[in-house]
Amino acid sequence: MSKYHGDRLPPVLYEFFAADTMVGVVSTVDEDGFPRGAPMSQFYAPGDRVMLMAAQNKSATYANVVRSGRIALTFMGANNLVFTIQGTARVFKESMQSNPHLGILVVAIQEVNSNEACDVVVTGGISTQFVSERWQQLLETWLAELRSYTLDDVMAL
Repeated sequence: MSKYHGDRLPPVLYEFFAADTMVGVVSTVDEDGFPRGAPMSQFYAPGDRVMLMAAQNKSATYANVVRSGRIALTFMGANNLVFTIQGTARVFKESMQSNPHLGILVVAIQEVNSNEACDVVVTGGISTQFVSERWQQLLETWLAELRSYTLDDVMAL
């Protein structure tokens, strides 16, 4: 991804997150004002200025979003795909139909920045490996539920 700074996902990222997902670090601010990061992997973009993400609804990340409404998502992928999304977030669904322990957060994108360095190229990013086929099937079920929502559903809130 070439250098980018804007208030929406550039086409390459929008197209990616409309059809696929990747592991990113979700950063929030805790009650004491300290940054907290957690890896997550369930993201979907129904529009170029909004993302949906699944998060454990009893997690510190979820609680921090509910309390502060602030969030940053940082992604690193192969081919120098390195970027951060900053925005505001709120609860879209307290519990997913497919998993009562996951809620859906909606992120209103305010800023997207590519984070490429001038002296290095990122050739690989954060990746995961499933411990069983069952976990992979569950993740795919949860992603399918995220992808079932349209931009109109999100904007109707």
